[in-house]
Parts: sequence; structure tokens; C-alpha cells
Amino acid sequence: MNTKSDKRVLIIGKNSYIGNHVDGWLTSKGYQVVQLDVLTDEWKTFDYSPFDTIVHVAGIVHQPQCKDWELYKRVNADMPFAIAQMAKEQGVRQYVFFSTMGVYGFGKKLIPNVIDEKTPLEAVSMYGKSKLLGEKLLATLQNDNFSVAFVRPPSVYGKGCKGNYISGFTSIVRKLPIIPIAYQNVKQSMIYIDNLCELVYQIIEKRLKGALCPQDEKSVCANEIFDVIGDGIGKKIRKSHVLGWLVHCVSFIPLIVKAYGGVEYSLSLSKIEGVNYQVVTFQDGMLRTVDISK
Repeated sequence: MNTKSDKRVLIIGKNSYIGNHVDGWLTSKGYQVVQLDVLTDEWKTFDYSPFDTIVHVAGIVHQPQCKDWELYKRVNADMPFAIAQMAKEQGVRQYVFFSTMGVYGFGKKLIPNVIDEKTPLEAVSMYGKSKLLGEKLLATLQNDNFSVAFVRPPSVYGKGCKGNYISGFTSIVRKLPIIPIAYQNVKQSMIYIDNLCELVYQIIEKRLKGALCPQDEKSVCANEIFDVIGDGIGKKIRKSHVLGWLVHCVSFIPLIVKAYGGVEYSLSLSKIEGVNYQVVTFQDGMLRTVDISK
């Protein structure tokens, strides 16, 4: 059972969407949480000794316009490694590093596209490569007194989450009188923010280590997302197989791949023995995410 000293957690990456939600979730569980801004050099002289666990959510995400590998490497690999080294020396016992599904190098496709236990780590983007390097560096620090967990989430969604495509899907449902039925065998893994926060809580409580690939209780196709959004905004969705055929005809358009394409984790890869982090269903998570007031 955790003592009071075991319940001090430092979040690296102040005021991020995930960081703020993890903060609130852990606080509700009795943890004392502090957030550290790494946009300044404060992290270089910060006292990490009061904390039992560090949750590292800071990072530079995929930005097509940015071609600076040294920037990605410095932010996503070198800095986490330096912080972890200092933290380990000061008695911190656990490091939870937020990585990415991108370490596998898979992008969305209009065919079933599944990552499982046999999928090799072959990052393609600078974002994926830098996060993978960060994982490898941090793994060298792990021992009996210092555990390291790598969280590789798929698309994260939730109320107010910026950068996910739920708002785009919602706009489509609101504006289009008929939704094309297409690519129903192509699934996308997603994770609701509360499920992700519960996973972090379980990682800390159970001292989980190694790579973790979470998702909601199921992966979903685009039409399932449209259906749930329709329920959330109170709009009955009309569907068309004919329009779906037209979508197939213009599948070369990037927007089609973005909307209907997918990449998913196998359910077995996302299962963690003895841990139930999927506390909110996909259906309920989506309904909570969609702003039904508009």
C-alpha cells in the first residue's frame, strides 16, 4: 500500500491537455501532483527528489513543416533522458514516458492495417524516430530501483481536445444530408482521455514497466464514428452505398484517407494482464466529447 511519500507525482509538460487531465485524475485518487514547465531551463536545476514518480507528457509532435531533426531529438529524446538520469540519481523510482503509435511507422490506409505483437519498430517520421530514440535511451536506465514505462497511445479524444479529428467528423455530420458508407472493414484505434488517465494511475499503482499500447475496448470504422456523433447531436443520419462507391472512386484524395483510413492495435496487444483501464466505453466517450450544445 502506498504511503504518503509514494503519492507525489511530477508531470513534465505543464498545462497540456493530457497532463492536465492526468493531474486531475491522480489528484482525485489522493495523489499530490505538481506540473513542471520545460519551455525554460528550470528542469536542469529542478529538485526531483520529493517525487516518487515522473510522468513525461511534454514533446514536439509531428509537424510536416518542421524538418529539424536536432529539435525533435533534443525535445523528445535527449531532454527526457537527461531528466530521468537526474531523477534516478535523486531517488525517483518510476518514469512514465508518453511515446507514440508512430514508433511502428504505420500511417492510415484504406485497407485493414493492424499493429500486433509481431510488428517491428520501424519509425518513419522524425516524430516517431525521436520518440523511439527516447524510449531506447530511457530503457538503459531501468533497474530494480527505477522502472520505466512507455505509453504508446493511438488517437486521443475527449471534450476540448485539440488536434484530434472528432471536430472534423462532427462538422461533416452536421453539414452533410447523407453520409457515404465506405471502408467499413478499415478500423482506427482511439482512446478516450479518461481511459488514458486510468492507465497512468494503474501504471503507478502496479509499477508497470515496458511498452504499453492502450486503446478503447474496440477499434472503430469511420461510419461507427459518424453514427455515435449523430446520436450525440440528435441528428438521424441518412447513409448511402452509392455515395460510398463514389468515395472508393476518389480514394486517391488525401482527405478520403484521412476520413476513412485507419491504423489499429490488435486487441491482444492492448490487453494488460490484471489491469482494467477501459473505464469508459467508446460510445460513452464519444457522447461526452461531442458538444451537443451547438
